[in-house]
Amino acid sequence: MENGVLGKKVFFLYPPTVLMEVVDELARQEFEVYLSREHEKLRKVLTTLPGAILFVNLDDGLDEAGWRSYVRSIRAETPAAGIGLVTLNEDEELREFYLMNLRVQCGFVILKIGATKTAAILTKTLEANEARGRRKFVRAACSPGTGQCDVDYEGARLKAKLTDLSSAGMAARFEGGINPGVGTVLRDMSLTIKGQRILASGTIVATYSEGESRAGIHVVMFNPGSIDEARREKLRSLVSRINQAAMDIVFERA
Repeated sequence: MENGVLGKKVFFLYPPTVLMEVVDELARQEFEVYLSREHEKLRKVLTTLPGAILFVNLDDGLDEAGWRSYVRSIRAETPAAGIGLVTLNEDEELREFYLMNLRVQCGFVILKIGATKTAAILTKTLEANEARGRRKFVRAACSPGTGQCDVDYEGARLKAKLTDLSSAGMAARFEGGINPGVGTVLRDMSLTIKGQRILASGTIVATYSEGESRAGIHVVMFNPGSIDEARREKLRSLVSRINQAAMDIVFERA
């Protein structure tokens, strides 16, 4: 689970229904977003992700005294983590306490301003905190069985297992010892990921070996002309689902 220059993980703790549209918009903007309803497990996980950003919903999970204690514990245990608050409560004293006394770095957002304004505020906050890092696209590491690619190559139908996925490309291991070179164009690939099928074309831009088997991994960038906005949205959604599932496993083990 990479962090830092490859981007920061953004967590929403006890996200309310009114925030889900905003969360989807942040994912569309290629922020790496996760949801959690386990504040204690998330607290433990954050200690392993010192650069992460956490938005706490003050209206759920704990009472006000509990949230004040919780935020203090995060600040003490993981001082490099960014913390923001979201709430429907317009109490100015509450806002001042978190911003001035606890000095949370990522703001205090009143959700009554609407999804569009909320998304704009959170986007600016995440950009100010360099949440994307140097990358342009969120990637998901694909565990065995997550997805495969079928494509015609030199008169044969090839299969490959996905090892990584983003809305811009993928990494895959071809079966049968097939090793297409850099620059090879793969037309009309059929991707099956989490039961969903996506058609795309792409070009192999790099190859490398992984693990003791030295099995070849091929990095494929999708041809932008083969990916319309609907397909790109589906890819972003799949990346978010795969990453959330991996993070849920981390929570279970915390």
